[in-house]
Amino acid sequence: MAEYFSGIKPSDGFYVKSNYNYTHVHQDILVSLYTPLIGTDAIGVYLYLSQFNYHHETEAYNHYTIMNDLRINLSSFRDALDLLEGIGLLKTYFKTNQVAQSFIYQLEQPATAEQFFNDPLLSVFLYQQIGKARYIRLKNRYKDGSVTTQGFHEVTKSFTDVFKVPKLTNAEQQDDINIRPEYKSKGLDLSDVQFDFEMLELLLSNHLISKEILNKQTKEVIIQIATLYGITPVEMKSIILKSITENQTISLQDLRKHARTIYKIEHEGELPTLDLKNEKPKANTHSENSEVNSLLSWFELLDTTSPIEVLSSFTQSEPTIAQKRTVEDIITREKLPYGVINILLEYVMFKNNMQLPKAYIEEIASNWKKLKLSSAEEAYHYVKNLDKQKAEKKKERKNNANNPYKLKSIEKTPEWLLKQKSSEATKEEKQNDHESDAAFEKRKQALQKELEAFWKEGDQ
Repeated sequence: MAEYFSGIKPSDGFYVKSNYNYTHVHQDILVSLYTPLIGTDAIGVYLYLSQFNYHHETEAYNHYTIMNDLRINLSSFRDALDLLEGIGLLKTYFKTNQVAQSFIYQLEQPATAEQFFNDPLLSVFLYQQIGKARYIRLKNRYKDGSVTTQGFHEVTKSFTDVFKVPKLTNAEQQDDINIRPEYKSKGLDLSDVQFDFEMLELLLSNHLISKEILNKQTKEVIIQIATLYGITPVEMKSIILKSITENQTISLQDLRKHARTIYKIEHEGELPTLDLKNEKPKANTHSENSEVNSLLSWFELLDTTSPIEVLSSFTQSEPTIAQKRTVEDIITREKLPYGVINILLEYVMFKNNMQLPKAYIEEIASNWKKLKLSSAEEAYHYVKNLDKQKAEKKKERKNNANNPYKLKSIEKTPEWLLKQKSSEATKEEKQNDHESDAAFEKRKQALQKELEAFWKEGDQ
């Protein structure tokens, strides 16, 4: 769907429609709550487009109007649309023919203050963006301070209690007026997000918990939380077990609280931020730079991919419960970053014939924590140096074993012979490094292929 946007032209026509009546309340929400997340430029475009909804002309405007009025180019306008679409404030529709192409920009109703602060993603992103003090102040500002109806019984009469309702014929009933329907903010669009509820239900059944506990609203919140914090079904199972009430229902408030706590433990007290997707790096014409960029991209992939997914790619199957618990324990106890854990998994499994000995990996994880390894790149170079040192010691022991009674020569070795031996040793060392890099590259490509296949299956 994104291809046609790159070809948007100033002469392309556009219409604006909306499913709600814009008021000063919506403006207040946009300025106070949405602006810190997407910025003034995007909010300005939203407010600007709203003017075209009030006039019901049949003739479309063209994008020259936007460029002239806002004094921006179409690239900046497209950036603003991306932010509005991503945050759930805009939908874009496109139509083309042989003569021209046109767009419809549909303005979506902002969330109410209550919806916004109860949304796990929006509320956390706002908190992280503006800080605790400002967040609490805004939340208190929107609190309902009116008189509570608690303890009272409603005695309001209905419409039919007061008015006589005439009986309409079928023809009269079908003669509807085209009135704008009542509209409610749908929040962020997470329809493309996949979560393995079958796995979650299976894990819960091991604790004698019925899948009926996962109603529609709970599943929606689970998807929101999983998207926000990158939580797997195994981790979600543990969170749910902590959030079950005495009535055998899931407390959504506790669900969000426990998920937030786990994330903060893993990320040194930090909460997730609302970041834009990085642009794809441009192709480098130099092979050496390409190799460096490839390696850096690989490290970035490991730093941002869940260890459970990496483990699935290693084994080419769903990891066992014991393996998942081992990884979960390391994350919780050692608080190592994802990238370090992923290099650790690769190192241990290739050293142990694709097995994951619990005591062995926990010992190494504890050691790596003491070394304060903070990224996949640091862990990779540490392992590479470690293997190099082991190879040198092995070679030294082998030489000593072959000559146990070797006497020290009293003759002086010629300088040319020393240089020759040094040169041969350097060549051998480079060859070993090259073989090590080649082996790593082979493992990297294989794992990357498995990860791509894993994600592709998840998108189906």
